[in-house]
Amino acid sequence: MSTFTEFVLRAISLGVGKAENVTRLLNLPSRLVDAIIAELLFDRYLMVNASSGEAVLQLSPTGRTLVSTLVQERVIERTVTYLIDGLSGEPISVKRDLVLSADDLDNDPRLVLNPDSDIDVDYGPDNTGLFLNVDAVRPERESTLLSVLGVESTTKQYLAATVLLFESETDALDRYLRVCVDGRQDERIETLVRECGLLDSMRLTHRIDEDRRRVDRLLPTEVLDARAPDALVEDALEELRRLTPINTEGSDENALDARRSKVRAQLAAAPVRRLSVREAAEDTEVALLAARQGVLISASRLWPAARGEHFVAVLRQLLEAGCPITLETAPRQQLSKTDVATLERLAREFPDSGIDFSESKPAHEASFIVIDQTSMTVFSGSPFAELATLADRLGDDRPTIVRGSEQVQAVIAAAHAAAPMTRGRTAELLRGSSRQN
Repeated sequence: MSTFTEFVLRAISLGVGKAENVTRLLNLPSRLVDAIIAELLFDRYLMVNASSGEAVLQLSPTGRTLVSTLVQERVIERTVTYLIDGLSGEPISVKRDLVLSADDLDNDPRLVLNPDSDIDVDYGPDNTGLFLNVDAVRPERESTLLSVLGVESTTKQYLAATVLLFESETDALDRYLRVCVDGRQDERIETLVRECGLLDSMRLTHRIDEDRRRVDRLLPTEVLDARAPDALVEDALEELRRLTPINTEGSDENALDARRSKVRAQLAAAPVRRLSVREAAEDTEVALLAARQGVLISASRLWPAARGEHFVAVLRQLLEAGCPITLETAPRQQLSKTDVATLERLAREFPDSGIDFSESKPAHEASFIVIDQTSMTVFSGSPFAELATLADRLGDDRPTIVRGSEQVQAVIAAAHAAAPMTRGRTAELLRGSSRQN
């Protein structure tokens, strides 16, 4: 017998003869109590006595026998931690290590989705039903939440989520959202975000266009004019995917090699073009390791801590090959704690080994890596972002590659021009900006 069924039987055995009174006594949702009473009537453990002019629930003889066999249980009271969902106003049960405080947001800024109105957090015994919806009743559970005594604190805390915004390749207005909490998709948050109109209020639907402008603001007009149309580049990449051996079993391998070489030559011939997200990580590392005359890394943010060892090894390999490196960042007071720690580590590991540390990064949000002064890749965010570590970004992360020493020098000159460039949405998330409520 489930816990709730037992409590309903005990209440009726004490003389509580109406369903609404049982609901108030046990502080349970009325639909749950009604379902249990209906089941007990069907099983003939309850009967309805209407002799006094009103319908009163009573135990049947079988029901009295059943109640007499129930053991007396000791009530165990324990504290269960819940958060109040800032979007729906409902309680949610989460792991404590997933929760961020306001100070955590200051130390590691993230985009916060704000509800349109403040949430009422005055919960008490009359609100047990809300918590039962969260802590679902299942037969295999050893314990069941029966009552909520109160909420200890109303301090705001935040649950970190990964938000991915997708855009259709054929329709720029066709965009949809995916939200993951602790690596699992949360359709409830996705629905609430759409229903509350938060995509528009937080300007998330404009982030793809903003990312493109972030790179375009850095590129001089003559470089922008030389950029190959995205559609032609995408068609060439799609043809390369179709020409893989897996997709072309039984074909002439020599002919395939010739066709693949021709497509790659067409892509390489474009002096300026946008890379796909998948290309970016591979091409960046291959280009870095091929550098000989020098590498300039101008970064708004550095690599994730989990990838630190990998990129330190890449830098070490470059220095061992005799390739000098300039690492250009913003002043340290504008960097995150993680990036400051990364710079300190690099300074310790490579004190006199060819890395020139500079705090003269231009006041624009784009980053870039220059290889041997003849090739550069301009990123809309971190130059070391990968598919699984896109941080707080939501837009189009495809960088632009520029080839040719004259064009590369033109972009560097534009980046270091004295006139500051307009800052975009991501700047508001940098350390030192106003707190996101």
